[in-house]
Amino acid sequence: MGRAATTGRTLLAATALGAAGAGAGLAAQRRAVRRLKLRPDPYAAEPFGSLRGTPAPVRASDGTRLYAEIDGADRTDLAVVFSHGWTLTQDSWHFQRKALRGLGRLVFWDQRGHGRSDGGARDGYGLHRLAHDLKDVIDQTVPEETPVVLVGHSMGGMTTMRFADEYSELIGRKVVATGLLCTSSGNLGAVTLGMPAALARVTSRVLPRSLRLAGAGSAAIEKVRHLGRDGSMVIEDLIAFGPDASPAAVRFAEEMMADTRMDALIDFFHSMITTEVISDCGRLAGIDNLVIGAENDLLTPVQHSLRIASCVPDARLEVVPTSGHMAMLERPSVVSDHLGDLIARARKALPAS
Repeated sequence: MGRAATTGRTLLAATALGAAGAGAGLAAQRRAVRRLKLRPDPYAAEPFGSLRGTPAPVRASDGTRLYAEIDGADRTDLAVVFSHGWTLTQDSWHFQRKALRGLGRLVFWDQRGHGRSDGGARDGYGLHRLAHDLKDVIDQTVPEETPVVLVGHSMGGMTTMRFADEYSELIGRKVVATGLLCTSSGNLGAVTLGMPAALARVTSRVLPRSLRLAGAGSAAIEKVRHLGRDGSMVIEDLIAFGPDASPAAVRFAEEMMADTRMDALIDFFHSMITTEVISDCGRLAGIDNLVIGAENDLLTPVQHSLRIASCVPDARLEVVPTSGHMAMLERPSVVSDHLGDLIARARKALPAS
């Protein structure tokens, strides 16, 4: 694997961009970095990653140590459990953590192989495992009598849907609402990243095997993956954000990606793009479901949000204009307002004590 494939999402982007002839050399990269850094930045002084809650260590059913934090640990009326996306951490909910504090017991956790959580065995890096991890997080951070709203972004949304499939008896009894942000119920292998359809089909055939080969040498890759961070940030901006995203937010997302364990990055990505049906979403029927897509999302295009909404009776669908995949960092007030409304509806629907 070349250096371009050593930093997070470049495993995906290097294949796509290289095949498309987009590698214009070091000078082009420098120009792109300069344009990104000169972009107006409303969040230049934002202290990303600085918000902390009460630590709540979780032991997964397979023994893996997971890390969670609780805001409002004294609250037992309603809990909101946030599951982050691929190559991110619980800190990706930075703005929502600020905006929604005080609305209940807020639980944030790092998925295995991400952030402060351990990795576990490599055969645990699959979407099926994450549903069980979420169950363990709920059991060990939320009181038994407390109802739960599940919120998930990207892979975290897939975690939520798989949880509903695996633990359908808890939907409506324990889980009273879900918020699914920029996620997919399947067929991610067909995502084109804006490439011509024929090129995308070739990429979807070659990429899974290339990722598996990369995984065999992931320990060696880990040693050099922090090289070329400016180029990695440009690619992050290109495929994960919309056209006018905050450079500080892009840099923060790139930092989280660079700190993700390489084996988790590769194997979870492989699982996502090779699992044709992640969930049929049918188990979510009967509770309040909010589906949020983003107009410029290249990783889980808005059509995937439309498909989820069409499969879930009475789901509320919102599309965030001009935003890319990282809508919670890019249009934070829009996402926070929608989630705040979801939490308020969930609270209102609870039976009187």
